[in-house]
Amino acid sequence: MNTSNWNDIPKITDLSLLDIDVNKEWAKFAANAGIKKEPKIFSLSGLLMKIAAAVIVVLGVSFTVYKLTSKPYNQTFAALSTTVEAVVENSTQISLNKNSEVVCSKNDDVFSVDLKGQAYFDVEKNPQREFRVKTSDVVVIVHGTSFDVCEKENMTVVTVTSGNVEVRNNQGEVRENLTRGKQLVCLKNGEMKVSEVENFNSIAWKLKKFEFKNTPMKQVVSQLSKAYDFKYCFESCELEEIPLTGEFDNQCLNSVLTVLEQTLDIKIEKTGEYYKIKK
Repeated sequence: MNTSNWNDIPKITDLSLLDIDVNKEWAKFAANAGIKKEPKIFSLSGLLMKIAAAVIVVLGVSFTVYKLTSKPYNQTFAALSTTVEAVVENSTQISLNKNSEVVCSKNDDVFSVDLKGQAYFDVEKNPQREFRVKTSDVVVIVHGTSFDVCEKENMTVVTVTSGNVEVRNNQGEVRENLTRGKQLVCLKNGEMKVSEVENFNSIAWKLKKFEFKNTPMKQVVSQLSKAYDFKYCFESCELEEIPLTGEFDNQCLNSVLTVLEQTLDIKIEKTGEYYKIKK
C-alpha cells in the first residue's frame, strides 16, 4: 500500500466525524469491501457510538486508498524482426521468437502468460505457485521446467525439454501430462495428440541444436536459415535433394556452413544478402 496518502485520511480527533449515522456509514463500507452480511452492532450511546462511527469512516477511507494504490501487475514483451529475451519472476526466462508477443500477469497463486506466436520458457521451480501459459488452443501449467510453445494458424505445439508439464485444451475436456522428449499437438477443435520428439529442430531457433537423418538439403538449409536468420538460394534443383546425416550443437553459423561444405563436397558463398549453395 502506498503510505504517501495517509496524511489525507481524516483523524478520529476531527470533531466533524462525531456526528455520523453509524448504520449508514457501515452500509457504505460494506458495499466497498464486498461484505454481504449485515453486521451485529451492539447498542451504544453517546460518545462511544460516535467514536464507533468515526472508526467506520476511517476504515472506509483507508480501504478506498488501498484500492486506488494497489495496481495489478501487467507487463508485455514483443519480438518483431529479432528474438527477445525477458526475465520475470526473479529468474524465470522467456525467450520470444520473431513476430511473437506475451502479456504477463500475476496474483498470489498464479503467474499467467498469454502467448501469441512462439516462446521458449525456462521456469524457476516454485511448488507453491503455478506458472501458466495460454494460447487460443491450450493452457500449459508448470511449477518449474523448460518447454517451448508454438501457436500456429490451425494448432498449438508444446515441446518439453525438461521436467513435467500439464496441458489442457481450452474446452477443459482433455488433460495430458508431458515429460522430457514429449511433444503435444492441439488442434482448434480441442483434439490433442502426444508423440515422442524425434529431434528438437523445431526449437533450434532457441537451442541451436540440430539433428538430421538423411534429410534433404532444402530442408536442412531451411531450418538453419530460420535459426540463424539468413537468406539462401540453390544453384540447381539437384543440390536441394542431397541428403545429410549429422548433428550440430550450438555452433556458430560459419562453423555449420564449413561442415556442410566439407561433408557434402559443396560450396557456400555469400553474394549480397544471400548464401548461394553450389557444386
